[in-house]
Amino acid sequence: MKTDFVVTNARVWEDDASEYPVKHIYVDGNTGTIKRVEFAQNSEKPEEGKGLTIVDAAGGLVTPTYAEPHLHLDAVLLGREYANKSGTLVEGIANWANAKKEVTVDSLLLRASKALEWMVACGTTRIRTHADTGCPIGVEALLSLKKTVAQQQLATIQIVGFPQDGILTSQLNRKHFDWACTLGLDAIGAIPHYERTHEEATESLRIAFDAAEKYGCMVDVHCDETDDPHSRHIETVCQLTEDRGMGGKVVAGHCTAMHSYNGPAADKVLGAIKRSQVQVVTNPLDSIVLQGRFDDYPKRRGLTRVPELLQAGNKVGLGHDSIVDPWYPLGMGNLLDAAHMLVHACHLTGQDEMRRVFQMMVSDNHVPFGGAPKIREGESAEFLVHSLNDPLDIIRTRRVPSYVVRNGIIVAVNYHGKAAVLDQEIDIGNFGAL
Repeated sequence: MKTDFVVTNARVWEDDASEYPVKHIYVDGNTGTIKRVEFAQNSEKPEEGKGLTIVDAAGGLVTPTYAEPHLHLDAVLLGREYANKSGTLVEGIANWANAKKEVTVDSLLLRASKALEWMVACGTTRIRTHADTGCPIGVEALLSLKKTVAQQQLATIQIVGFPQDGILTSQLNRKHFDWACTLGLDAIGAIPHYERTHEEATESLRIAFDAAEKYGCMVDVHCDETDDPHSRHIETVCQLTEDRGMGGKVVAGHCTAMHSYNGPAADKVLGAIKRSQVQVVTNPLDSIVLQGRFDDYPKRRGLTRVPELLQAGNKVGLGHDSIVDPWYPLGMGNLLDAAHMLVHACHLTGQDEMRRVFQMMVSDNHVPFGGAPKIREGESAEFLVHSLNDPLDIIRTRRVPSYVVRNGIIVAVNYHGKAAVLDQEIDIGNFGAL
């Protein structure tokens, strides 16, 4: 229901800040925009009534909503039926190959809608999902879901045409890919390390970039998702991006081979990424599970070089990737789980580093969507009201927001359960007044 409301006593997020001023945020429910933002100390206390609802943030942080830059909605919630016993990427792909033979429009929409609800409840209102072009029913179903969700004003969905089995690996795969590119996708994908040869890998990338230019799409490549240090298709991605002037429109997902590059090779690749403005998206939940499976000891963590990418000034995306699917058996759509894993696996435990990881969710992840929502007058009201006031505590507890606001509508509310120890009520994880 559309109604005017004001979020009071909110600590409003600002990029690169360590302190957040307390403000009141007035929302016009009819237009879905922010009417005004006032410093609490300089304004009268809002009163409920006359069509105005008050949402008391009680000093909690208010941030832009989370964005999810890398997900596979077509495969969500299939992980129990098609379990990955070896934990490898190869078995995950094989299991999905079996699963997609049985996929129906209704079954996919049921699973994807359920996962989408979880994600919105956890604070994510912008989602980029890959749709396997080798599963035509799945591509059409996700395009249908995109329209439905837009009508519900629940979330924004982008669809990437993703050739899971490669583009040039068979004539049928190429046919399915070319067909999907005509359907009005948001981005065109590729998987060069899964092609049969290095030459075909390079050609597959040219085909993807050609299609993106022809149909006015962005590019989103599954790139070098392997422990092989010789897999350096990211260089071709950067070269094509530079040569075609597509900086800011190209994403390279995973890039896990970079974890195993030697120093000079990594330095060269990091320079190319910075120069070309390709955005790298890391998926720590899947990568920490799927990579290093061929290692004895020590076992590689398999995540791309996130600290170095951030230090170079790049905007790095952070994805959930899988939710109980044939690759990854866990997850509930809470992007904070991915952030929590990233902090540990990449040794980003400094306070400034953890704040930077949080910034990835509310800022960097929005790059494919044209930039993060702004919490200021005249902008669309798309933000989260947290019960905690520090990004470090939000990552530490992985606590979902109290309110999720999109287009001026409160689309989700979370009631944080309290616990009692010896009959004394406590709020688990909240420092409170120490």
